[in-house]
Amino acid sequence: MKRSPVITGIYVLADNTPAPEKSQTQIARESLAGGARIIQLRAKNLGRSEFLKLAKAISQMCRDYGALLVINDYLEIALEVKAGGAHLGKDDLPVAEAKKEAPGLVIGRSTHSLEEAREVEQQGADYIAFGAIFPTLTKGRPTPVQGIEKLRQVCAAVKKPVVAIGGINRANLSEVKKAGAAAAAFISEIVCADSIENRVRELVDIWEKVERD
Repeated sequence: MKRSPVITGIYVLADNTPAPEKSQTQIARESLAGGARIIQLRAKNLGRSEFLKLAKAISQMCRDYGALLVINDYLEIALEVKAGGAHLGKDDLPVAEAKKEAPGLVIGRSTHSLEEAREVEQQGADYIAFGAIFPTLTKGRPTPVQGIEKLRQVCAAVKKPVVAIGGINRANLSEVKKAGAAAAAFISEIVCADSIENRVRELVDIWEKVERD
């Protein structure tokens, strides 16, 4: 079934790299309970069979909550588990090719400049991830910081939803929302929290307060 690409609010990456003692299923389950409606399964250290097993379990959780599951990298697994979308990096399939292979999926792509964001939109991406907005070492290496002003420029220049990512936390989330981002993506801020569910709930409250104001 083709799903509507509703990309908004708190976007959780179920990636346990910052806290290996927590599983991706735990991260997804507690995030959904806290109010997240977009979960991306990201597990760079797993082989395909292990990833597939996780994807099947988390796909069912997302269906139970009416949430969107996005699979990182593995387009064929996204199709196999009937996920709602797939997220592509620079070394993955081109967006246009992914849309041909999986026309029913929401396709997102990582970008790091205004030029890349415009190009990815022209290629047909359903949403554009842009970052790093703030300093972050989640991926194990420094990532060039784009900042709020560049985020604002990207949001104004493209029509597709922009997902801000990189170093976003409770203190700066409202800035991200006010800059025009459709959604904000999190790893460490959520995964490293004592209570993932409570942290997500807190972030949802901050996001919704900005919308009300």
